[in-house]
Amino acid sequence: MKNKYILAFLFVMGLSSSCKKFLDTEPTDFYSPSNYYQTADQLQVALNGIYSNMMYERMYGQVLNFNFVSATDEMLPNRPVNGEARGLYYSYDAGHAYVADVWRWPYLGINNANVLIDNINKPTMDEKQRGYIKGQALFLRAYNYFILTTNFGEVPIILHSPGISETNIPASSQAAVYAQIVADLKEAETLLQGRTAAALGYNDQVTITAVQAMLARVYLYWAGYPTNDATKYADAVVYADKVINSGLHGLNPDYKQVFINLCQDKYDVKEDILEWGSAGAAAGVTNKTGNDIGNFVGIQSAILNVNGVFDPASYSAVGWVQTTKKLFDSYEVEPSSTLVNKASLDTRRDWNCADFIWTVNTTTATRIKTDKPNPWQMMCGKFRREYCPDASKNLGTYNINWPVIRYSDVLLMKAEAENQVNGPTSAAYDAINQVRKRAYGTMYGNIVKNITIVTGGSGYSAANPPVVTISGGGGSGATAVAVVSTAGAVTGIKLTSRGNLTAAGPYFTNAPTVTIAAPTTGVTATATATITNGNEYLLTPGLNKADFQLAIRDERMRELCFEAYRKADLIRWGNFVGDMQAFANYATANGVSATTGNAIGYSGITGITQRHVLLPKPTYELNLNKALVQNPGY
Repeated sequence: MKNKYILAFLFVMGLSSSCKKFLDTEPTDFYSPSNYYQTADQLQVALNGIYSNMMYERMYGQVLNFNFVSATDEMLPNRPVNGEARGLYYSYDAGHAYVADVWRWPYLGINNANVLIDNINKPTMDEKQRGYIKGQALFLRAYNYFILTTNFGEVPIILHSPGISETNIPASSQAAVYAQIVADLKEAETLLQGRTAAALGYNDQVTITAVQAMLARVYLYWAGYPTNDATKYADAVVYADKVINSGLHGLNPDYKQVFINLCQDKYDVKEDILEWGSAGAAAGVTNKTGNDIGNFVGIQSAILNVNGVFDPASYSAVGWVQTTKKLFDSYEVEPSSTLVNKASLDTRRDWNCADFIWTVNTTTATRIKTDKPNPWQMMCGKFRREYCPDASKNLGTYNINWPVIRYSDVLLMKAEAENQVNGPTSAAYDAINQVRKRAYGTMYGNIVKNITIVTGGSGYSAANPPVVTISGGGGSGATAVAVVSTAGAVTGIKLTSRGNLTAAGPYFTNAPTVTIAAPTTGVTATATATITNGNEYLLTPGLNKADFQLAIRDERMRELCFEAYRKADLIRWGNFVGDMQAFANYATANGVSATTGNAIGYSGITGITQRHVLLPKPTYELNLNKALVQNPGY
């Protein structure tokens, strides 16, 4: 789809009402609702325009996954300049430009959906295709209302394009907004029967399971704070089960591959139930201009460009957000590990918490990898631009799709809702343990668990550590690097890969052999490996309901960090202010001060109060719509 058609469509939607005031004849040189929507193709173009809005910069291209959600207990900004202007530090007010965008752009999407829905029956066309287009438009309208109510609470419900005199529209209660969202989604569920990502071959359009997964999410939020309608947990179970029992989705056995696929424009229609498509997406028809995914929330890196020659191994990312020690320490570790940061049994930790940055030396034409062992200063490594195509690595923006709903989230929603309804049943345990089993890399077999130094040897160089080779044991793909002390001894082995993590394997059936290259002069170091037994992933059995809920909270952070869920999760769990105050106390007790850790990020969370549960309604909207009431505290 060509962007010029999207822009033309949005332009028409914005001006069509006012045109009637000064034109008393049918327009002949541009489209309006009265002379558009005459064919199935025109309906599709209109639908594409609504999709395109979702990856605009002020939506999921930047704002909704960065501004206002980057200061939580899983990550903190490090941006001293313009940090306030971007809403990173809870000091925003009703006049903030990005706050206005969080209101404006969802309502633009809603208006475009309303116009399409109002005109859906105009063309003569295949009725199934008409239903598919309407179902997608209903989902998109519902999703935009979900953005609005989770950010602003009570908002106006508008289901048709308002007339020019309809300016004072009161806000509806949050429960009423959720009810409208559910009504739209349930109608969409009926209309989209049979429309699957497996059949399409891509997942950046709405399908039946995307609708059902979204219903599970909406019910989970409706059950939580501030609506607190606990009866909705049962509904969340019903819709999570629909997705699970469909057989259409499953976990990618390699956690990191989910995000590498996004960077490489590869669709994983089993893991990613829905993505917002960006330009460059492989097969979908919806696209938008470049976005900042992997840039602001990514691994800091500079471009190496010497005399106009670009080094394709380098890439551009500013890395304005860093991890927290709380996130890093939430991943289980191997107690016997001799590394400074003990090895984690959970493959997600070292992917999500990247302990390095890249700089460049143009004089020597080299890239320099700098270690960041302090968990407060590690980079958010989930979306790694190093895996993007070479042609786009030197751009500030790149067209990575945004993962809207992943299957692992559905499993965690099922576990949480099931626990709320029936307690920690076997079904609740099974759902969370599926996520954990993938996290530990043991979905289809066993991997390397740990490497223990037997003799450290001598004569090695810390600057040029020896090559480590892992072989045998029936498996493949395990790699590691040696850690050498200033005295020249090998003090630890850091696994960079625990083994091949594909469905086919091969996996390890017994401990592989570890070989450490000999020094030029000195004594060769030796080490031994152990492999997993396949049960390490299991959540502690016999938890009570309250403790199981706490386990869910930690698991969601470990699995979904940096995907813009954490703040909303803390809010719906009902103690956002208290949780953030407790985290601020934790930070000062665990290595953060005015000069250590991430002092900038810490300073931005010390003033959180109850008003920060919601964003303020924008000043410009309050001036236009006199029926609106400002949120408390602003």
